[in-house]
Amino acid sequence: MNDNINKKIFICATEQSGDNIGEKILEKLIKKYPMLIIDGVGGSKMKPFMQNQFYSLKDFKSMGIIEILFSIKKYLKIINSLSKYIAKNKYDLIITIDSPDFNYPLSKKIKKYRHDTNIIHFVAPTVWAWRPSRAKKFAKVYNEIFTLFSFENKFFEKYNLKSTCIGHPIYYIKNNSNVVKTKNNVAFLPGSRMGEIKSLFIYYQLAYEQLMKMNSKLQIFIPTLPHLREEIIQRTKKWKMDTVIIMDEKQMENYFLKTKIALVCSGTASLEIAKRGIPQLVIYKLNYFTELIARFFIRIKFANILNILENKMIITEITNSDLKKNVFIKKFNNLLVDEKSNSQQIEKVNKAISKIDLLKPPFEIAVEGIKKFL
Repeated sequence: MNDNINKKIFICATEQSGDNIGEKILEKLIKKYPMLIIDGVGGSKMKPFMQNQFYSLKDFKSMGIIEILFSIKKYLKIINSLSKYIAKNKYDLIITIDSPDFNYPLSKKIKKYRHDTNIIHFVAPTVWAWRPSRAKKFAKVYNEIFTLFSFENKFFEKYNLKSTCIGHPIYYIKNNSNVVKTKNNVAFLPGSRMGEIKSLFIYYQLAYEQLMKMNSKLQIFIPTLPHLREEIIQRTKKWKMDTVIIMDEKQMENYFLKTKIALVCSGTASLEIAKRGIPQLVIYKLNYFTELIARFFIRIKFANILNILENKMIITEITNSDLKKNVFIKKFNNLLVDEKSNSQQIEKVNKAISKIDLLKPPFEIAVEGIKKFL
């Protein structure tokens, strides 16, 4: 394969975490092979690398089972039109990232129209947590899956799907927690979806009220995304504490250096905070009916990936129906004042992270994997 290759790739990411991964993969891919033609579905981060962008993250707002059911007609329509377009335009490679409940049916439909199409997937569905049958289904549609955690490979290799672990993008985050001694920031990470902001912000409001009661000299720092900025400004406009809302990644890193503790919506953000060596409390809440359904199927006890991997709660998490006002206030105040517990959390977290952090850069491995299909 030479650098002047002008093959066509279609890439699909429907969530912020997928857009983040897609951006880094495309950045490295185009730097190496500048003649590639790339179309796809993605957010603002992937957009600069694509000739044609179909739909954006705003078109994919659903979170749980119930929310998806209400949007299913819309998603089926998108899948139908995209799969026809992709088949008609004969792309050399299809890359899907995360969002298995959208990307798997899309890939299946593409294969139906053009069975010889090469389709690869990044970020494994959590078959080890629930719906293990998805591994078998993936094996029938995808040519290769690229996982973030090495333990995931065996679930897909069982069905002869070639599986390659690229490692988690937290590889690129540095633990600079010892650079600044005096830390006066409290980081609030309320999620990357509007639905998460709406269901969880009540607890960020409670956390703010606790900070006000302490009459402390702390400052609240909220890293966020462009599509959520206005919502967060509206929800914090009456706050009397210094509150900084930031979208620029370099600025964020400077604020993280001075961050004492973090209140985090469960997900990738929690893993990133853990890698930075910042003590945290994790919260998450599914729709009540989604939680009821999930109870019958989910085979794991925790929401946080490090807790899952260690099979014990090394990072305090309060989720779903356990997330109540009095419980939250108690746990948040512990995070604020219990230095001993916080340092124990960081000690355990560092051990857990050392087990999943690969020695090679994930996106370099990803580009090498893609190269084989071009």
